[in-house]
Amino acid sequence: MKIATCTPVAFKADTHFFGRDSGLLCRGFQAIGIDCVSIMPGDRAADDAADLLRTSPENLACVSWWRSLGLDLVVLYAWGNPRYRSIAQAIRGAGIRLVQNLDTAGLVTPYGNFPDWLACSVGLVIMPQPLSKRLHHIAKAMRDTIPAIYEEKRLEMIDESDLVNVVSPPALQSIVRYANALGFPQIAKKIAVAPHPVPPMMTYEGEVKKNKVLCVGRWEAADAAQKDPDKLLSVLKSFLAAYPSWSAEIVGRGSESLRGLCTGWASGALDRLVLTPAMSREELLEKYRISKIHLCPSRFESFHIASAEAICCGSSVVVGNHPLLASTAWFTIRESGTIAADRSAAALTAALTDEAVAWEQGKRDAMRISASWQTSLHANHVASGILTANWHS
Repeated sequence: MKIATCTPVAFKADTHFFGRDSGLLCRGFQAIGIDCVSIMPGDRAADDAADLLRTSPENLACVSWWRSLGLDLVVLYAWGNPRYRSIAQAIRGAGIRLVQNLDTAGLVTPYGNFPDWLACSVGLVIMPQPLSKRLHHIAKAMRDTIPAIYEEKRLEMIDESDLVNVVSPPALQSIVRYANALGFPQIAKKIAVAPHPVPPMMTYEGEVKKNKVLCVGRWEAADAAQKDPDKLLSVLKSFLAAYPSWSAEIVGRGSESLRGLCTGWASGALDRLVLTPAMSREELLEKYRISKIHLCPSRFESFHIASAEAICCGSSVVVGNHPLLASTAWFTIRESGTIAADRSAAALTAALTDEAVAWEQGKRDAMRISASWQTSLHANHVASGILTANWHS
């Protein structure tokens, strides 16, 4: 069998690319003995890996080019975007089975769940962001109300598959509702859960877990609307003041700039907050292994990879209850975290407190959490799951 993973975007093929999503899934297939390459557009760079195939955008939409590769299966990471339908059609036209990956916590549309769609649309518009992005969200909400403009085209693209992978059970339920509501019930018959893969190095090996809250993300101004560092600091300010035996560490680009936002903290609390620049996954591994809790303060995440890596390393997860965080909330279901009642600072602080108490009362087992989630999230297991899914076409 010969497989390819494919993205239509010309990413830099560095260790970051092969540490997540389509690049890591390629390595997952290789780990189970499958001949697999990763395909994307662009000119080949000197440091491109041997298992990366670059080509032109025109070739990606060419039946004969795909047929020349001798592939049995392609996993396409194209977000269900109709602009890439020609790629999907070319792959299938070449007689290659096609899996599409949908990177979403759930397609929140007015047709699957109107109240959720309305709340999410309003939330995306009013969150702190440049005017251009605010107008983008308004235009998208208006577009979504007329199915023929975009939604039906997106479903036609998704339907151009032999199997549709979604990253969590909540995402699956959302897409089934959406497809049925707009007259595409056949899509529901070919959906399977295949989470974004986590590197197999992310494991727990019995290290002593500290009373520590870890938060991994991008904290620069450009990412603030999504990652919400203000909410994060508000939660940690309250939590660390109430729990002097606990510490917290914020890791990622822009973390050091958050120090200037820490005003009015209780005496000693700020001393237990560590701000660490971005680091490699090898360095992050040690942070995950000794931390008890990973906190996700984000306004939205299709699939929070940092939280996925954390639970594979025996940490538990705290996240708000919100439709745009449903995939991250899934990480709490195996006695591996707490879902806050909502995304308010008060609710997240209460959930973080409950999770700390759960650890102190022996209700969390790092080894069990790690073992439970590795079989769902490690790249080799995700790859195996795709091959053994219930294919309906």
